[in-house]
Amino acid sequence: MRKAFLFFILFTSFVLSQNITVDNNRDFEKALQFYKSHKYSDALSLFKLIESRKENNSKLSASSLFICKILQEQKKYSESETAIKRFLANYPTSKYLEEANTLLINNYIQQQKYLSAFNLVISLLNDTKSVVYSNENKNLAEKIALNYLKSSDISKTCEQYKHKKIEPFLILLEGKLLLQENDKQNAVKKFSEITSDFISSEEYLEALNLKKNIRSTQSDESVPAVGVLISLTDSNDREILSALEVLEGIKFAFHKYNSTNTDNIGLIVKDIKRSKELTTQFASEFVEDNNLKCILGPIFSDDVRTALKEINNSDICLISPTATDDDLIQLSENFFQANPSLTSRGKTIAQYLYFVENKRNLAVLNSIDGYSPLLAASFIREFEKLGGIISAKETYKSKSFDLSEQIARISVISSVIEGIYVPISDASDAGTILSQMVQNGLNVNLYGNQDWFLGKGFESSSTLSNRLTFDSDYFIDYNNPELKEFSDDFKKVTGLEINRNVLYGYDAAKYLLTVIRNINPTRKNIRFKMESGISVNGFHNNISFSSQRNNKYTNIIRYKDGIFELIEKYRAND
Repeated sequence: MRKAFLFFILFTSFVLSQNITVDNNRDFEKALQFYKSHKYSDALSLFKLIESRKENNSKLSASSLFICKILQEQKKYSESETAIKRFLANYPTSKYLEEANTLLINNYIQQQKYLSAFNLVISLLNDTKSVVYSNENKNLAEKIALNYLKSSDISKTCEQYKHKKIEPFLILLEGKLLLQENDKQNAVKKFSEITSDFISSEEYLEALNLKKNIRSTQSDESVPAVGVLISLTDSNDREILSALEVLEGIKFAFHKYNSTNTDNIGLIVKDIKRSKELTTQFASEFVEDNNLKCILGPIFSDDVRTALKEINNSDICLISPTATDDDLIQLSENFFQANPSLTSRGKTIAQYLYFVENKRNLAVLNSIDGYSPLLAASFIREFEKLGGIISAKETYKSKSFDLSEQIARISVISSVIEGIYVPISDASDAGTILSQMVQNGLNVNLYGNQDWFLGKGFESSSTLSNRLTFDSDYFIDYNNPELKEFSDDFKKVTGLEINRNVLYGYDAAKYLLTVIRNINPTRKNIRFKMESGISVNGFHNNISFSSQRNNKYTNIIRYKDGIFELIEKYRAND
């Protein structure tokens, strides 16, 4: 009887154990499917349930790791960090150890704990015996250091690894950061430390070459340079394609200049990552570097605004190829706006219509949304200042698709007016405006802004569409023989096709290099020459600065029979 009872207990325990294993496996597969389907809340609940079953659970560590991963996917970085550290403490020999450490490094980076991320990578690097893992971690450590840390940060870490195998790598990184901070003297000392004390290290050859390069360029310290402040990546390290294209244009302009001129101009590029801190830091470094003569960029108005605060009390000028906000020029006398501001665009087309097309009486129809009111106000102010008459001022709500009342009121005075200025802020409004003008029999000249480039409905209103003229900060004439030659050269060197962004960068850089040519390129001389009103022809637009440091040129474009044609690159008066 006793033996039978013992057998019953053992059999029951076995069955329960088997049932628990089946439950864990079944639940784990279900949780995994939730995870793959991005149903993170459902997956998290199930993985936590599996993790709570401590006995006979082969899915325990895997479930714990998935909990860490899900919390990270949900951007609960603090909770994820705690969970990962708990995993590392509970499962120090787990086969998922490498994945957990990688997760923690990414967690630190997402929280902008860059020094913590760097120190963890260095710790793993010092402990690993894998050559592949070592190379991967060295690349990661260098990327973090050069993008987010200072030489002083590396120096502190280096103290912790004295006489360890990782020491020469840390010294090399510190030297590179010193070089990046323009402290060449101390950078050479660091590289020399490697070449004298760590002759057999992997870092020896790179340190030797870096030291030679510094010494070979020290005799060329008088070569002037231009700094580029540009957000090539965002705060999450995602590439910003438009910025990369603008930079390619800038670099190509310098390539062409330096290949045909004996007096070369250097180019120093800083990725400011849409960060106010980095923008301020690098702008300050540019101001303090007397060898740096001018700044190109940033391309975004908010980045420009940050940079101007830092350079405002200096003597260095900043030219943005693309920023258009109206307040930027008022923020600093050091700012030159290569892409015409919105206010200046309304003013320029008013001058063009008055002086070139001899228009004296117009109506204005604008949206109350976006930048349309700003363009309309600027246009009206300038046109009336010149002596023109605005006989009607009508507004509408963008995307309302019903402008019958406004169009009807303008139709009443159609015999008096010589056209309508219609600046749109949403391209979808173009078709509605054309359609309702046709319905009302209103067949007059239309004038607008560059959003008409993207408008629809031209074909269904062909007669009216052929009376459309508008201004634009760019026009690319692909039939231009010079542009074709330029495009071929650019592709040969870069492997890329030209586009609008490339030409924004190229033309701004070409303008600056033309200014610098044949003068002693001091900061003051560069400013004086730009303020003199020098004009430089560009592919997307010409550049010449007014007394308000805004580009005077705007492209005037006409729509005719399905094709956009350039009428002229019109130069406005101050």
